[in-house]
Amino acid sequence: MDVERLLLERWDLKPARLEVLTGGMNSVAWLAAADAWQVVLKSVDAGDGAFEPGLRLAARLGDAGLITGRPRPSTQGRLVEQVEDRQVGVLEYVGGVPLTGTVEDQRAVGELLGRVHKVSAAEPGNLADWLHLITQFDQYLDLEDWIRPAVRSALDAASSLDDISWAWLHGDPAAEAFFRQSDGQVALIDWGSAMHGPVLYDVASAVMYAGGHPDHVVPAYLGQRPELADEISAGLDAFLRVRWAVQAGYFAWRCANDVRTGIADPAENLKGLADAGQAFETADR
Repeated sequence: MDVERLLLERWDLKPARLEVLTGGMNSVAWLAAADAWQVVLKSVDAGDGAFEPGLRLAARLGDAGLITGRPRPSTQGRLVEQVEDRQVGVLEYVGGVPLTGTVEDQRAVGELLGRVHKVSAAEPGNLADWLHLITQFDQYLDLEDWIRPAVRSALDAASSLDDISWAWLHGDPAAEAFFRQSDGQVALIDWGSAMHGPVLYDVASAVMYAGGHPDHVVPAYLGQRPELADEISAGLDAFLRVRWAVQAGYFAWRCANDVRTGIADPAENLKGLADAGQAFETADR
């Protein structure tokens, strides 16, 4: 992909510097800059259905005052441009210091997720349809003996819940997607997993990334969404299973197909799968 030409032809931007960014599991990206601006050009597969909704969500949250790495429309007014077999977007560059998972950081994650969900609150959808997030990996769930029973336990736990709140979710709120700014504000970027779904999924994801401990994430979240206290108390454990089931299915798929995007060693796929297995084993004790 000729990134310099693409930026000029589709966004009227002529970069003085280009740098390949690493670490994306499902995307490739470049940092482009000139004297007066810095942007990130991000490219995903043409079939990635979350990319454009994620950019629209980032723009909506940016309008509400959150720092999101919001998309920059092309000269044709589009957030996403099709380039051969890829979707491409240009995002505002967000600097700052990435959060690392300290107690202060966990509180910042919970507080910001609560703010996101207040802005993006939505009518509930069909939970059974939404659980396709897990069942899409069905053909890979026999890669190891424990995977299918563990995934079934997660589906059963989530399906037993009633009257859960929905919003447009970040989808993957790991600490490294949050950046503390020089003025103390916290930004949330990387909206490539955004989706319409139960808020419990984002909360459970943040708790998972905090080592499975809700002590700081959840109280900070409830500071923004106190009306959800009973719902989170009743449903968090079930959605922790859902989150680990998604990880199990995703890494089973990556292992079965030797997918290496975003990693340096295929052993990292095996570790992602093993971590999910360990989480289920711990939960069942």
